[in-house]
Amino acid sequence: MFEMKLIIPVTVSLASKVLGQDPGLPVANPTISYWQLPPLEGVADHQSDHLPTDVDVVIIGSGMSGTSIAWHLLKENNNSTPLRVAMIEARQACSGATGRNGGHIRPSSYAEYAGAKTAVSQPEAAKITRLRSAHVDALISAANSLPEEGRLAAEARVVDSIDAFFDEERWKTAVEQVKTLKDEVPDVGAEWSIFESEEARNISLLTETVGILTGTTKMAGAIWPYRFITNALKSLLGTYPNFTLDTNTAALNISAITESASPSDYEVHTSRGSIRTKHVVYATNAWTPHFVPGLQGAIRGGRLHMSAQLGGNGLPKAGEWPSYTENGSLAGGRAWSLYRNGLDYIVQMPRNGEFMFGADIDGDDANVDTYDDSRAPLHLSASYLNGALPNHFGYDTWGSERTDFPQSSDASVWNGRTKRVWVGIEGSSVDSRPFVGRIPQSVTGRSVKNTSTGSEWVSASFDGEGMCFAWLCGRALSRMISETGSGANASNGSSTIPEWFPESFLITEERLIKKNVTKRQVRQWTHPRMAKVLHWE
Repeated sequence: MFEMKLIIPVTVSLASKVLGQDPGLPVANPTISYWQLPPLEGVADHQSDHLPTDVDVVIIGSGMSGTSIAWHLLKENNNSTPLRVAMIEARQACSGATGRNGGHIRPSSYAEYAGAKTAVSQPEAAKITRLRSAHVDALISAANSLPEEGRLAAEARVVDSIDAFFDEERWKTAVEQVKTLKDEVPDVGAEWSIFESEEARNISLLTETVGILTGTTKMAGAIWPYRFITNALKSLLGTYPNFTLDTNTAALNISAITESASPSDYEVHTSRGSIRTKHVVYATNAWTPHFVPGLQGAIRGGRLHMSAQLGGNGLPKAGEWPSYTENGSLAGGRAWSLYRNGLDYIVQMPRNGEFMFGADIDGDDANVDTYDDSRAPLHLSASYLNGALPNHFGYDTWGSERTDFPQSSDASVWNGRTKRVWVGIEGSSVDSRPFVGRIPQSVTGRSVKNTSTGSEWVSASFDGEGMCFAWLCGRALSRMISETGSGANASNGSSTIPEWFPESFLITEERLIKKNVTKRQVRQWTHPRMAKVLHWE
């Protein structure tokens, strides 16, 4: 049961204010991530026998956002008539950021809350903090609801959680932030503990850390993101005949239908034909400004690097790490955020022990405003990823290289310690918050006949933190879409939203006009990945 609020944005013309570049469409041959091996047969390149021509909702994008929107539209729809939902994807299913990310569901609540308070009210900051931490249970529950094959493939689990700091000044700041969180948002703050000096080093096995913050299982999960999403799509296809998935079907442009007799409001022109629809949903992250020019300059993209590699023989297996609780180390493995001249992040896989390792690297200027994920990883970034882990843990702790990893028959899985290095394109907003909701017509530049029956919608720009934003943002957006025409006065641009959803995420003309670049530059309330990649002017 959701409580609803009515949000009414202001009206100003914005469609002509093009401030950034057009990202174009996703490139045809992206690098392949370790997560994507092997592609899920029957889903990766799925197409309908015939492209649907008339539906209620077209979702552009098949990653975490698009799948969440479809999932909740179909499963939580209370209308007597089932919604006809068509999902289209320019490339293979889940070939964007979701299929390339770090795989961890881990908010750093203390820092996020502290930063959010500088941009929004204290109650709103608390709401954002709770939404992010709620993703651990939301994603694991969704994965565990899949048929057994998908549930096992997704490897959704709770993990040991360690945020480690390597300089005293930043450590002291983090400790104060945890104390503030415990005072002001006690339900979340109670899930965090502080360990210092030798005790921190003994628990984490990080030889140079000055202190660590640990989170309970409510604060830390991990998942195989590609397998979760593709198996979720497989489940939807098998359960709902009114749901279609068409991959390798690029959306070329969108036009408004002016014919008064037509029940549809938009026509989505694709590489395989056109689809008429009442609603168009952009789950396209960094590529959203291609379809909505009014968002050029408000959403930008940047290229980030990830790897899959093996830890040394001296490191514990999943479930065997020094524990920071009375219950012992978790069988799901361990995950780390390492704040050391930036942010490094690691997730240990439970079955074969791979370390999924990503980092933000100083000097990666070539990744700024880049939308091409087909180019090989930068030498600087790949070199760092290949060499940093033994240095973090210390070479004595690291030990010799592993030789027990199962040999893969897939040539895309490399021999040696490093199994794969890849890149992904992440989307960032100018004020460091996601854009979610009904897009004002002044931003799209397209006039619709009646916004009580149809609109354009967005859920995008998660700052490289989509695992703790996208699923529940998608759920909230699905509720807004479902409520359209159910009594809300949508003609003035209003939308009903769930009570638990942060209003500061809504895309409004007022927010786009403000564009709080100062807050963006300070890089404060999410992990600093995209702020390291992007330099806003």
